[in-house]
Amino acid sequence: MKYNMNILNKTLDNSLHVILIQKPDYVKSLFMLGVPAGGFDVVQKNQDEIVKHSSGCAHFLEHQMFRLNQRDVTQDFAKMQAQTNAFTSYTETAYYFQTTSDIEKPLALLLDFVENLDIDQQSVEKEKGIILSEYNMYEQNPEQRLLMNTWRALYHKHPLKIDILGNKGDISNMTPETLTQFYQMNYDPSRLTLVGVTGKDINKIMDFVIEHQKGVASKIQGDIARIMPEEPKEVVLKESIEYMDITMPYVCVAYKLNPVDTIMDAMRLDIALQMRMDSLFGPLNPEYQTWMDEQIISQVAFAECDFNVDHGYVIFVAQTYKVQEFIDLVDMLVKKIKEPIDPSIYHALSTKLISQNIRSLDSFDSLAIEMMRAHFENYDYLKSLELVKEMDPSVIEDLCSHMDFSYRSIIEILPNESKSSK
Repeated sequence: MKYNMNILNKTLDNSLHVILIQKPDYVKSLFMLGVPAGGFDVVQKNQDEIVKHSSGCAHFLEHQMFRLNQRDVTQDFAKMQAQTNAFTSYTETAYYFQTTSDIEKPLALLLDFVENLDIDQQSVEKEKGIILSEYNMYEQNPEQRLLMNTWRALYHKHPLKIDILGNKGDISNMTPETLTQFYQMNYDPSRLTLVGVTGKDINKIMDFVIEHQKGVASKIQGDIARIMPEEPKEVVLKESIEYMDITMPYVCVAYKLNPVDTIMDAMRLDIALQMRMDSLFGPLNPEYQTWMDEQIISQVAFAECDFNVDHGYVIFVAQTYKVQEFIDLVDMLVKKIKEPIDPSIYHALSTKLISQNIRSLDSFDSLAIEMMRAHFENYDYLKSLELVKEMDPSVIEDLCSHMDFSYRSIIEILPNESKSSK
């Protein structure tokens, strides 16, 4: 029993994939039903047919899904002593509930409402106002605006440049027919994955799911594929400035990097480069406090990277009055990324990361998401946790030495009053 849990995997006759994880002695249960379709799924291919969806389809549909027989299932879950929620990311949409009570009724309800679409013109029209309000709220958040402006400055065609919520025009023009087409392409049992994390008997739960799914058939022939546009290496904008009602400027120094060949390569590079950046732009660097004291950075300051088979980037973000000093600081740090990491700092970061990985296994929602995502992207999540143990200073240096930081964008959100001084 690795990591003190039992795992049961099975693909049912209707192609629904089920992953059940038993955590002995836990009273809590969490079940998540997900589909590998999110903000990136603007263009999809079904056999020889290319389908272009409205932006924001995945997120809009998520909002509409909590209906069954014209009832709000949230209230039904509450009566069963279960809390329910959902999320849409760039690559997946998932619905889940958690409870410390019996799981059969809420589990059946989860499967029922996700596997049955219940929308009409009235429900779609009502949802438009809710999502547009959410869109406007994000637009008024300077950190959210900074990141969206960053993706728009970096990417010509990649759907990262499109908000997961979609654009205002597509939200306003969303129709039941548009959502139904997206649903039928993506919510087939052959595309769904159910993940359960529980202390209960997972063999009995598997039998329950199998019995429940006997009357649910798969209707899709062939695979549904996400079509990603070919992206130039160059950035769209080398500089982007916008003004908002804020007191302290926000700035992001962003680098557009090459994608990688496989998911495991991406995760390996993520770990190596993030550790190197944390060693340079974090409290373990003795100079970090000096930058704070000199107000080059503030409490809002971070650096992160993300790699996948279709994109790669590194960003340094700060809220600071000293915008140019921060940009100069990042330029200096980026030049050091390819230098060897201090062994003592590496050891501290490695120990911290291993501990975080182990603790994450006791977070039911995090564990369910990662197991679901690993199935969608065809890798072993538990094996991926071991990648950090394969690292050492020489591996990090080798992986970072191949980074090309030639393509840079500087994105700023400045106070309105500074506009007159420009």
